[in-house]
Amino acid sequence: MKRVAAGALLLALSGCAYQPSYSPDEANKAMKPEASEKKETEAKKELPAEVSNFLNQTANKEQEDGLALLEEPRFVLQADDVDAQAFFYGLAADSPYNILVHPNVSGEISLSLKDVTLDETLDAVQDMYGFEVRRSGRTIQIYPAGVRTQTFSLDYLSLRRFGMSQTEISGGGVSEERNQGSRNNFGSRNSNTRSEGSSLLGNNSGEYSGNNQQSQLQGNGSSINTQSETDLWGSLKEVIEGIIGEGNVVLSPQAGIVSVTASPGKLRAVDDFINTLETRLQRQVILEARIIEVTLNDGYQQGIEWESLASGNVGFDVDFSSVTPSNSTSATIGGLFGLTYRDSNNGFESAIKMLQTQGTVQVLSNPRVSASNNQKAVIKIGEDEYYVTDVNSTTNLGTNGSSAVSNSDIDLTPFFSGISLDVTPQISDDGEVILHVHPSVVETEEQQKVITLTEGELVLPLARSNIRESDTIVKARNGEIVVLGGLMQTTNSEEVSKVPLLGDIPLLGELFTNRRNRKEKKELVILLKPTVVGVDTWRDELKRSRELLQEWFPDIEK
Repeated sequence: MKRVAAGALLLALSGCAYQPSYSPDEANKAMKPEASEKKETEAKKELPAEVSNFLNQTANKEQEDGLALLEEPRFVLQADDVDAQAFFYGLAADSPYNILVHPNVSGEISLSLKDVTLDETLDAVQDMYGFEVRRSGRTIQIYPAGVRTQTFSLDYLSLRRFGMSQTEISGGGVSEERNQGSRNNFGSRNSNTRSEGSSLLGNNSGEYSGNNQQSQLQGNGSSINTQSETDLWGSLKEVIEGIIGEGNVVLSPQAGIVSVTASPGKLRAVDDFINTLETRLQRQVILEARIIEVTLNDGYQQGIEWESLASGNVGFDVDFSSVTPSNSTSATIGGLFGLTYRDSNNGFESAIKMLQTQGTVQVLSNPRVSASNNQKAVIKIGEDEYYVTDVNSTTNLGTNGSSAVSNSDIDLTPFFSGISLDVTPQISDDGEVILHVHPSVVETEEQQKVITLTEGELVLPLARSNIRESDTIVKARNGEIVVLGGLMQTTNSEEVSKVPLLGDIPLLGELFTNRRNRKEKKELVILLKPTVVGVDTWRDELKRSRELLQEWFPDIEK
């Protein structure tokens, strides 16, 4: 206490030497400088009264202006052969808008309108007489009718893209070349690609991805060949010329620019067309898939009972909206069955749990891809292995007793083994998605083929492919899950059990060995969920992914 009193006394004395004495409050403030600075800092964070009043007045004024624009008055307008410039100036006389009329605006205007606003009147005059009206805030500019040039922007890739998927069943014939997949052409040029050249306005090239099928069918068989082509910039000029009739159209795909010379009315039509086109082109959909193999229980050897699942009597919270058979060609017996449903949990868990009631479920793949409107998305998981497909042997007989020389040419062809899925979505205005789906599961292994000839037996190491695939078109609403099933496969295997040591004795070991043939039936099921990308779609997807990570790895800090 003595030290505090002495400090206060010295402070008071030093203050007397330079200025009037401090009050008790000022002395207390000087003794606690940190608290004082904190209060001053908090005071600085508060807006001065003058600034706060100014901001409130500005906000109120903007609100009043917005209400004034919303409550724009309506009036009855009658004009008979009125000079165009006088007509436009008269429209803005009693309105909050400013109007500028080009000196070359001429002609006479006649019209009769009731209960219209200023904007509605200008739109009607613009459509009828061809004047160009430009709006910028509260300023309206009027330009004369006539041909003019306007430049539009279109954000789209400069490329040509081709897609093809093919499914076939051959009967009584041999396929010369058979590989599966799809082909995409896009704008880069490198080795082992198909290139179609480039120019100042565009650059087109191709890359082979997946499998192309070239087959010759003999006898009975069926096939589905689906091709798609995207060449927006190649067809855009023709479409715009059809809109404007007479005029000039210049495209620059690399810059994403369209320059059109036409009348104002035609330019407005082109503007509406490009805006609608760009809106549709930029639609996207997130495609999630589950490719599942179900080893059926003994009571379901005829396949999954889709009827009971579709009826909803399965004890799970699932809304089956429709059951739709799919027109497709399947590589296996059993055909393809399709239905759509909506899961309250917004996932695949309910469908997987339902399938587990009828067999052992194994998820082969869970691909996920984002695709643009009417653009093919391809997912391929597996490996390519080379097999001998052709052998040419040439023997040159020696002369003058020299030995013969043999030359052999061996052709190797890659065969894919794994899972591939290509999907092409078409997104409507109301969020419905039409999907062209082509899933394929291929298992390739080598087998020895023995051919008996007159010279003897010829053993050929050939590739044997076990293929389960489908090609179908389905329709689903945003967030619904499409179920494709019915692709069945029967496998036969031999189970061997024997007594240790005794079962390994030659000949006698069979007495201590038990052999049993085992037959399994498996059904391939594809679950596909389209989610149309909206304003909050990516945020919701990131949130869902974060929740899954926290569920899988609970020890990770949030």
